[in-house]
Amino acid sequence: MEHFYAVVMAGGSGTRFWPLSRKHRPKQTLPLLGPASLARQTVDRLFPLFDPRQVYVVTAREHADLIRRDLDLLPPENIIDEPMGRDTAAAIGLAATFLRWRDPEAIFAILPADHYIDAPDRFQKALLQGREAATSGALVTFGIKPRHAATAYGYLQRGEREGGAFRVKRFCEKPKIEVAREFLKSGEHYWNGGIFVWQAEAILAAIGRFLPELAASLKAIEAALGTSRLPSVLAQEYGKIQRVSIDYGVMEKAERVLMIETEFEWDDVGSWNAAAARRAEGPEGNAIDGNVLAVDTKNSLVISSDPAHLVGVLGLEGFVVVHTPDATLVCPKDRSEDLKSLVEQIKAKGLDKHL
Repeated sequence: MEHFYAVVMAGGSGTRFWPLSRKHRPKQTLPLLGPASLARQTVDRLFPLFDPRQVYVVTAREHADLIRRDLDLLPPENIIDEPMGRDTAAAIGLAATFLRWRDPEAIFAILPADHYIDAPDRFQKALLQGREAATSGALVTFGIKPRHAATAYGYLQRGEREGGAFRVKRFCEKPKIEVAREFLKSGEHYWNGGIFVWQAEAILAAIGRFLPELAASLKAIEAALGTSRLPSVLAQEYGKIQRVSIDYGVMEKAERVLMIETEFEWDDVGSWNAAAARRAEGPEGNAIDGNVLAVDTKNSLVISSDPAHLVGVLGLEGFVVVHTPDATLVCPKDRSEDLKSLVEQIKAKGLDKHL
């Protein structure tokens, strides 16, 4: 489709998937939900709506070659590498700058690389609705109907209808459980999946208004596109850019934000617990991968990434066990969201070789 592009955000370190995820192999490059990596699954669900030449990926420079090998169906030049991670506003601004330089009429979708989506056809239909809404210059986001009172996600409050979309009345931070229950009951609150569609021109104008320092850096980068100066200018400007998310930096302040109500099932695969829920099989509800023997074990995720190493578990319920050649994790599933604190302890004790 002419002037319509998809940009996959494949940054982040994914410390909540240690010990499988490491600095050199972040979570988006891991096959956490099946044989293909999360990034590859994200790209595959864009076809046939997009041609491979219309799909771009923003990732960290240190992971760019790994991403290019994993996503070998995309042109190598469609992998845009950041010198360092500066959160989503910078990543989206860089992608918008590059796309506008290549196509001044560009409209593009922004898609995190670590989501589960059950129905590519319904997902693509929603993206087309988003594209239609974005032609007016609006910033478009997607509301996922909540299946339960989640405290791990931000929420969108639905406003009045505008064409095939709704106005966003309010962005809501991750709520406490009592508030999440009220949101669920209200029928007008949706999970904020961090998926967007907008004109490159429109999002850059919004960045110019609400994040002027970032906008100045993006203008300097734009002036260097297509020249040999680009690597040094990128490094210089990224050194100045402050970390800020697109939600906090732009979306919560912008006047004209529209929401597409989605019909697909969605999950942010942000922890071992989330991955386990999507991989569970059989009457015991276990997710098993590799050389594993599980006896009298229920609702657990057990992975052995070393074919020569048998992992045997007996009498476990609701646990995560992940074995790699140099490190093993054992924790209750409901504590897997807190894995970052364990990784911080590993750093504090000088055990970085295991990261």
